[in-house]
Amino acid sequence: MAGRIPRPFLDDLIARTDIVELIDSRVRLKKAGRNYQACCPFHNEKSPSFTVAPDKQFYHCFGCGAHGNVISFLMEHDRLEFVDAVEELAGMHGMEVPREQGGNPQDAHKSQQIKADWDVMQNAAVFFQQQLVQHPNSANVQAYIQGRGLDQSTVERFQIGYAPDGWDGLLKTLGRDQQSAYQLRDLGMLIENDNKRLYDRFRDRLMFPIHDRRGKCIGFGGRVFGDGTPKYLNSPETRIFHKGKELYGLYQARQNNRRLERLLVVEGYMDVVALAQAGIGYAVASLGTATTPEQIQLMLRYAPEIVCCYDGDRAGRSAAWRALENALPYLTDNVKMRFVFLPDKEDPDSLVKQIGQQAFEKLIDEATPIETFLFEELAQQANIDSLQGKAKLNELLTPILTQMPDGEVKRLLIDKLEQKTRVEKARTSNTDKLKHAKQKRALYNEKTNSKATPIRKALALLLENPKLASTLQHMTDAQILAFSQVDMAGVNLFIEVLMYCRNHPDCNAAQVLEHWRQSPNQATLAKVMAWEHHVAPENQQQVFLDIMENILVLFVKQRKEVLMNKARMNLLRQNEKQELEQLLKM
Repeated sequence: MAGRIPRPFLDDLIARTDIVELIDSRVRLKKAGRNYQACCPFHNEKSPSFTVAPDKQFYHCFGCGAHGNVISFLMEHDRLEFVDAVEELAGMHGMEVPREQGGNPQDAHKSQQIKADWDVMQNAAVFFQQQLVQHPNSANVQAYIQGRGLDQSTVERFQIGYAPDGWDGLLKTLGRDQQSAYQLRDLGMLIENDNKRLYDRFRDRLMFPIHDRRGKCIGFGGRVFGDGTPKYLNSPETRIFHKGKELYGLYQARQNNRRLERLLVVEGYMDVVALAQAGIGYAVASLGTATTPEQIQLMLRYAPEIVCCYDGDRAGRSAAWRALENALPYLTDNVKMRFVFLPDKEDPDSLVKQIGQQAFEKLIDEATPIETFLFEELAQQANIDSLQGKAKLNELLTPILTQMPDGEVKRLLIDKLEQKTRVEKARTSNTDKLKHAKQKRALYNEKTNSKATPIRKALALLLENPKLASTLQHMTDAQILAFSQVDMAGVNLFIEVLMYCRNHPDCNAAQVLEHWRQSPNQATLAKVMAWEHHVAPENQQQVFLDIMENILVLFVKQRKEVLMNKARMNLLRQNEKQELEQLLKM
């Protein structure tokens, strides 16, 4: 990208974001004293060892060691790069990410190109929305929309528009010069024929803008009126649109639900829109493809459960099976996946209109669990009433199990396989128990080895409450920096953090941690931040000042010894003689 992200912006972004609210939107937290707890989203566990500290704006798992601030959490949980995590947070607050001057010119050009592409696609969306009411054919289009049961608020919410039936409506409006026309071509909005002539890709279609997770328009889906073909026409792959990595309706679902309990996967744009209008605002569509691994991961960033809704015919069950296969590596104990199969000749759009929200959500509530669907499908290939069938079932399920992470879901399938085949298989439970025991021993060792040294305690107090640095106003920067000469483990890092807090009086613990992100000391700070110092809030300032006083005493003692040794060897400079005289008076 074009230059580094300014440090003050990162500090501001962290300060604006409540880590409890952010994590709770993805992992269900429970209050536990001053902090919040949950089972860790980064490894399988039965008892919660994942802690979120609101006062520090920091999370830590005592099982696997995961830790960090809001940016770290998005990077780990949503599998984002640093810049993408910052962009995601900024989008939540309606902020643009600024850039410092400099950086790679190619990256700067790429960043500018992406922003220009977003602008063009948004302009295209506005054009289609205008045509919905201004085009001579708008009366017929409006009649079609009303016939599909969509009200005006739904049309506006999803920014539904109309692509006119001419060959160059969009081209004439947005592609008036060659550069603009070629940009529209590159974004899939125009087609270039063999004669190098450009014309509109979407003609006489109801237009559904596709938004990314930031709400930026990146592509379109166009539905034909009547019985024309293809029924749906999607934007091609472009530099900003990769259909296997996006989901139609996800942005609207997130806007509608601060905390998504589940996401319902359907096949068409109209299904998403009709369900949202009926009050089921958590449906997404997979853009005409089988649900991909990238789409599975994207959904699991925002909801702990995926319910796939398909036709009940063979094609629908095949689509469900492909979704299951793609989801296998991500089926940890923290997520669920279930399946709904609709009656013959029904789709979500038609069915919700017939039976209403309550009855439709009852179908979702009663969706088929993944293990049931899995064995139902495998039973089509293996007759478990025979020995050969049991062996076949075992053969079919084994490679599926190898793709799954260890945990309760996997053990459940192994148990069910044993019940159906009565074939004893090596269980993973002993492995899991050993792993859990190792984690507990590691945690115990960490606690016992983390001695409550004065420096460690002072650093822990300072990280929890950076404003403690302001209690040392009677000391100059030079006096504080001189403490780095004290022969005491960890003193240099403590002084660095103390000076940072002194120079950033409004900082919090999460901002401190972010400042050391690229430093080898970041892991040390995270451990100290998660360490329990057992100092009551009302006593923290006094304990901190007492430790500083002890460091001063130790500094004076050690400095005296150094200067007196030099004096014995007649090596003292004039300024050192004066310093020794002052120290001897203390």
